[in-house]
Amino acid sequence: MHRAALPLLLTLALGCDPGEMTFDAGPDGRRDAGGDAASDAATDGGDEDAGPIDAGPPPEPEPATELGDPMQEEWVFVQSHLHTTGFHTCADAPTMPTGPEADCYTSEGITAFLEEALARDASDMVITDHNNIDAWFDPAFVPLADETRTRYATPLRGTEWSSRDGHMTLLFPSEVVSDNMAAIANGWVFAAGNRVPVSGASDYEMAIDSVHAVGGIAIINHPELLIHAFPEDSLDADGVEVGIPPNPLDDVGGGAVSAHSSAEARRYWQRRLVSGQRLAGTAGADHHHGGGDIPGLESPTFGLAVNLIRVDPALPNTVDVEAALADPATTIDQRTAIVMDAIRRGHVMVVEDEGAARVFVGADVDGDGRFHDARAGDCVLEADGELRLRVRIEGASASFGSGHYNLEVWTHADDASPEWFVEVDYDDGFPADPRYEVDPVDPFTIELTLPYAADEARFVRFVLVRDVVGPVNDTEVVTNPVYYGAWGAECDGASPLY
Repeated sequence: MHRAALPLLLTLALGCDPGEMTFDAGPDGRRDAGGDAASDAATDGGDEDAGPIDAGPPPEPEPATELGDPMQEEWVFVQSHLHTTGFHTCADAPTMPTGPEADCYTSEGITAFLEEALARDASDMVITDHNNIDAWFDPAFVPLADETRTRYATPLRGTEWSSRDGHMTLLFPSEVVSDNMAAIANGWVFAAGNRVPVSGASDYEMAIDSVHAVGGIAIINHPELLIHAFPEDSLDADGVEVGIPPNPLDDVGGGAVSAHSSAEARRYWQRRLVSGQRLAGTAGADHHHGGGDIPGLESPTFGLAVNLIRVDPALPNTVDVEAALADPATTIDQRTAIVMDAIRRGHVMVVEDEGAARVFVGADVDGDGRFHDARAGDCVLEADGELRLRVRIEGASASFGSGHYNLEVWTHADDASPEWFVEVDYDDGFPADPRYEVDPVDPFTIELTLPYAADEARFVRFVLVRDVVGPVNDTEVVTNPVYYGAWGAECDGASPLY
């Protein structure tokens, strides 16, 4: 586990009365001797036995708060995979779209997504028109405030790289090019179009490498969609959609279980994890604004799966609404950096909607009884024989006539099924079970002890499902894994917030 060292300055005072020294406390908590005292110490004779001033132990970076404490942690909603038009002309012919529906994006689609974000308490909307970035340059592509001007929602610069085979969301840190032709030249648009198969894995890899070269990220979209499936390899992508809506393109066999379902996408993800590939699980709405040329693609923007990301408080973030609106380019860049940071770290919780339960996961590596050493998405590269894990469910409530949830526990042990699951009563919490300890104060919190092996790449993640199927799915929450053991370079870039 990589952790930033907290510097401790020890000042040696030779021939000086420590009580006469002055210190300035800097923002990192260090104390620096004032200039006059330091020069006096260099010139005065005196007690040469004076030793270093004992400043005490460094401050403990790990908080003593409970997992998910809103006073300590900031989590915000972000929706991704949003098309401002429902037509696929640009998807199919990105270099020369023609015909009555040749518009590659719509201004009204941008605004509609931002208005829905404000209505659903979301902060950011990733715009991903097929094989096109023209929306970035529209006057509507700016932060939008609510009526009270007390909060705002921000569009983020993305595109959906779209072939006859796999699709990917590409998210960019800034306005890195000036038009769509430049995006095509850089490989961020599949120039052959949505109806042409890739020539091989190299087509994906070139796009992923190119977006990484400018500081962006790549997310695999709907990996098991029947006509747009992704290869059985992450190809160095940063994430994969594991919370996705049903898709009419999978409606074959007279109502058979859709291969595009979230469950199938999560199995794809599980296979990648078991193979030793660290990959963030995310949500994607795949919403096509205004209907379009494929009936049924105007899936709900919210209500099936949405990203709940944890914000790193050290990153720049314009909170003042008027300031954010006055400098839209900076605001978009800041919000994009926050979202990309969370995805790279795996600090993403996929939840059904803004009213769904939450599942917070944390590990205690140093044995101090605090569980912030590693959180979902983080890596534990060193541990003393075992890993102590806490799982806390918040906001569990009856829904769709169900009185229970099932908490599925997925590990490295099986690439197709959970290792085990337990029924959780929405009123009474966890039952007694020898596999874990129930917190007597909070019956919705359990602690697990997992064996640690430095020479094995292991992980554990959780899925909270209702024991009855709702209108469209039964999944409430999907967490990212805690990784532990021999993950090596796969954990480069992973870092806990404490």
